[in-house]
Amino acid sequence: MSEVKVELAGEMPPFYDIAEFLWGKGVDIDSDGNSDHPSSTTWSELTIILRSDLSQRVDIDPAEDGSLKVSSQNGELLSRVISYLRNCGSIK
Repeated sequence: MSEVKVELAGEMPPFYDIAEFLWGKGVDIDSDGNSDHPSSTTWSELTIILRSDLSQRVDIDPAEDGSLKVSSQNGELLSRVISYLRNCGSIK
């Protein structure tokens, strides 16, 4: 599993925006995390999995120092998530 530690720079996007960026609008996913509601931007934990391909999974978890750990078995998927979060202004 590949993991990258990232520093927060702003609010997170709604979690479903990440899934739609990765796999397309209206995609069928499984998700788990600490989002209060679907459009929340204050979450810090997320697991999203593409239901049609369970190997397409991304985990975002808080690190002890206040940063986030982003991990995936798929290096390309990991890079795309990090790039998306940077473009959103969520991470440095």
